[in-house]
Order: sequence, then C-alpha cells, then structure tokens
Amino acid sequence: MKLKTKLQLSQILVFVVIFLALTTILPTIIYLSARRSDIKSAMNLNEQIMMRVDNCFEELDRFASVVSEDEELNALLKLYVQEPSPGNLARIRLYLSELGIKDHMPSYQVLGIYINLKEDGRSYRFHTVGLSSSVISHMEKNILPDYYRQEQTDMFVEPFSFTRGESKTVFGREFSMGYGFVHAYSKNGISGSITIISSFDEIVYMVRDVGEYCKDYLLLTNNDIRVEPSVRNSAIDLNKTLQNLTYGKSYMEGYYEEPDGVSIVRMSEYGNWKLITRLTRKDILANNRSVIVLDELLVAIFGICVLLLMVPIVQRFTKPLGEVSKQMDQIARGNLDARVTVYSRDEIGEVGDSFNIMSEKLKENMNKVIEKEKIEQTMRYSLLISQVDPHFIYNTMNTITYLAQKGRNEDVIAVNKAMIEILKDRLRIEISEVYDTVEQEISVVSQYLIIQNYRYEGTFKTKIEVPEEAGAYLIAKNLLQPLVENALFHGILANKDENGEVLGGCITIKIVREDDLLVVTVRDNGAGMSEEMVDILEHQPRAQIRGAHIGLRNIRERIKYIYGEPLNIHIESMEGEGTCVTLRLPIVEEVSWRT
Repeated sequence: MKLKTKLQLSQILVFVVIFLALTTILPTIIYLSARRSDIKSAMNLNEQIMMRVDNCFEELDRFASVVSEDEELNALLKLYVQEPSPGNLARIRLYLSELGIKDHMPSYQVLGIYINLKEDGRSYRFHTVGLSSSVISHMEKNILPDYYRQEQTDMFVEPFSFTRGESKTVFGREFSMGYGFVHAYSKNGISGSITIISSFDEIVYMVRDVGEYCKDYLLLTNNDIRVEPSVRNSAIDLNKTLQNLTYGKSYMEGYYEEPDGVSIVRMSEYGNWKLITRLTRKDILANNRSVIVLDELLVAIFGICVLLLMVPIVQRFTKPLGEVSKQMDQIARGNLDARVTVYSRDEIGEVGDSFNIMSEKLKENMNKVIEKEKIEQTMRYSLLISQVDPHFIYNTMNTITYLAQKGRNEDVIAVNKAMIEILKDRLRIEISEVYDTVEQEISVVSQYLIIQNYRYEGTFKTKIEVPEEAGAYLIAKNLLQPLVENALFHGILANKDENGEVLGGCITIKIVREDDLLVVTVRDNGAGMSEEMVDILEHQPRAQIRGAHIGLRNIRERIKYIYGEPLNIHIESMEGEGTCVTLRLPIVEEVSWRT
C-alpha cells in the first residue's frame, strides 16, 4: 500500500477516533467551560438578592440610629425616669408606636421597638403598643443578656418564630418569623439599648428567588446558623466551602469548585450573613444542552472539511520532512546548533536550506537578546538603588528653611550634613558597588533618621541593635532605609488617636547572624496592618501592589536580582499594635559580582 493511501486512511481513522473521543468528553469540556459563566451569573444573582437583604439590614441600622437620636423620645424617657407614672409610660409607648410611621418605614420592617435603660442602678423597659409578651420575653431572656455580655455597640437579633396568632392582631397581618437589630442608646445621661423588631418573612421571600437557578441553597446568620429558607437536605459542605473560597471581584463574594459542582457564596455587608448556593454538574449541563449538540455538529463538519482538504496535500509529504521536524524539535529544546543535511535541490531541499539559515539567525539573535538583557538589567538595577524621592528632598529643604528662620543654626548644619551624607552615598554608586557594609547602611539610615527627627520632632524614637561583628558583613545597598521609611510613615505617623493626633512610637532596627543567614528586622509599634493586607504584600504579584507599598516591591526585585534566590521577606503585623518586617539574606563577606 502506497504511503499516500496509508496517510489518507490514517487520517480517516484518526478523525473517527477523535470524533468519538470528543463526543465522550464534550460534556466535560462544556461543563468546565460553561461553569465559569454560570458561576459569574450565579454570583451576580446572589449579589442582587443580598443587596436587597442588605437594604433591609441597612434600614434597620439607620432607623435604630434615628430612634436613638430622637430628642422628643429622650425628653419623654427623662421625664419618666424622674416621674415614673402610668401616664408617662403610656405616652412613651404611644410615641414609640408612631416613630415607624413618622420615619416612613414599611410596617413589616418595624413590628415593634423595645428599649432597655439603666439609670442609677435601676432598669427601665419600654416598648411599642401591642408588642407581644412572647417577643418581650424572648428579648429579655435570650437577646439582651447576650448583647450586654459581648459588650457590643450593635448586634443583629437571630431569626425567631412568633407565637401563632400573636402577630396578626398587633400588626394587621400574619407574620411567622421575626428578627431585629440592637443599637446602643446613650443621650443626655440616659443609656441602655434600643431593639427594632422586624419581619423575617420578607427576607425569606427575597432569598427564595435563588430557586429560579438552583435547587440547593443555604442562608446563614452571622453565627453560621442555618435559617429559613435553607434547603433541609443540602449537599453543601459548609466547612470546605468557607475554608476554600476563591474570591470574586471583592471579599464579599466567592466560590468553591468541586468535581461535581460549585458552591457560590455571597456575604452581607451587615452582620456577616451569608447566602450559599450550589450548582451541580447536572444543572450546568442541562442549562447548556443546546451548546453540546451544536459543538458536536461543528466538530463533525470541521473534521470532514479537514479530510477533504488534506487529500491533495498528503502526497507532498516525504521522508526528508521528518528530518526537518526532528531538527526543529532540537531547536525547540534549546539546541541552537541543530542543522539539516540537504541531499536534494527540490522544494524539500529549499526547506532544509531555509531551516539552516533560520537556525543560524536564531542563534545570533538569541545571543544579541541575552547581551541586551544583561545591559538593561544592570541599568535597571542602578536606577533602583540610586533613586532619591524628590518629596524627601523637598521636605528636607523645608525643614532646613524652618530651622534657619528660627535661628537654630546648629540644627540647620546637622540636617544639612545628614542630607549631604545621604546624597553622597547615592551618588557614589557604580555597577560594581551593589553591596555595602552593614555599618555603612546603618550610617545612612542614621542620617535619614536625623532629618526625620527634626521634621517630626518628639514623635518617635529609634533603637538600633547591631552587634559589632555584624557591621563588617556585606549587604545589598539601600535595603534598610526603605524599610525604616515604611515603619515611620505607615506605622508610627499613621497611628493616630480619635482627634487625629499622632500617638508616637519606637522603631527598632536589629541585624544579627543566624547560621549562614543575615537576619535584618525592622519593627515598629505603630498602626499595623490587617491580615488581608499582609497577605497581599507577601504573596500577590508585583503588578497588583500599588501606592504606598512600592518600596517593598523595589526591595523584592533587588533581592531576587542580587542574591539570585527565592524571595525571603516575612511580614508580621496586627492592627493597632505595629508591624515587623524580616529579611533573611545569605551571608556575604567578600564581593563577588558579575561584570
């Protein structure tokens, strides 16, 4: 059998096998491809539903604030505390009953108001007209003790069931469940709490809209308690879902992918409530059945067209092309010396000649690219370590001007001298001088701190702990000063009291040797950072780091460039307590730098 016939039969066989294989795996391909769009759609729908729920929560929060700031209510409460009479109590209850109407709140959102006050060791309780005794008892026994025990300012009341029939006569319609919002009350010497009771039925109606696109869903309170209208026999693995979330466009939403489905989570902006829905593989395939049929048809048409087109082309394939393919594979593997031996002067021979010319040109161009990259890397590194922030120079000159105007000549000399030392250190940088001694780096940092001490006089202190033997070790230039600058501006100076005044603090610089590593630590007791921000700084790609943290990005690039080792920057921080940045660098005692 001729080669041409063999190739044609092989193509037909390959097409049949591929078509059968694609038909078998196409549902999986569609599931994997369509899952993303279905996840996005589900996240959008969840977001819309939770936005409606959040509007209810927000209205409760807002109305609680309105009640707590009401001057007339405060006057009535104060009068009752002074004169606890039935008439004064009746006026308070009547006024509370009218507040929802006065504020144009829907009747289902304000089913009742309950106020608990403590004055001179005595407790006072007030509520709207008609608030059922079971609700009052639930508040006093289950809600308020927990609220005062946790010492919270605001707290959502977990959903609870109304006693059958009690809500109908009081509120004009039948409600099965309620929930609420507790808000601290403190006005004109009277303190306690205000609880707004609302209908949870409205929340249930909103959440049930998810049934339009999935059959399995959960509604969780801030304590991760399942409440109506959650599916009773849900297949959602709550722990795995919450622990393995892939976040969407914000930390308010995310999803957890499983082999046979995906769970979508949307969190509330109020009270940390969660809506979790689950799309199964079956649901996604059913939604995309028409796409599967269309893809199978397109694959069949495409395969037939390819077979028809390949018939006149196959006869042009010859054995020498295999040699060309083999040598091209060598090029792809990095062997730029691969060449083809040309035996003929026909089209295949021309392909061989072209391949050999291409290989030679490719080798030459690759060498040029490598040399160019070396030059660009060297220039780029020089810029990284020699840049001086123009704002720093500007602020320093302003400080010198201020000291001169005050006649503090000795201070002017000290600041100017420190500035000169910093500029001298930057200006003396050459390509071969990417390292400097720890002693010199500490000296430059000390000059920087002198300037900042004059600028922010009395705001911070500095503690430097560097053993004498560590001073002779070599360290990449200008690694230390950006860390100290971050500690000052984003730690100490960002730590302010409620009046906006800087609280001050201390920056500790410590450099020690641990085995074969030089451990550099810069610690401050300033504003600190959240766990989310620390995670971003330690793990996110540099393209996602913006603004104030560009100094850390600069340090990352220089460590990788100079030491040629994986990045080793560790950040420990807690909001309100400070930040500690640790670098672990290889010990360098002699300069050995590529030229």
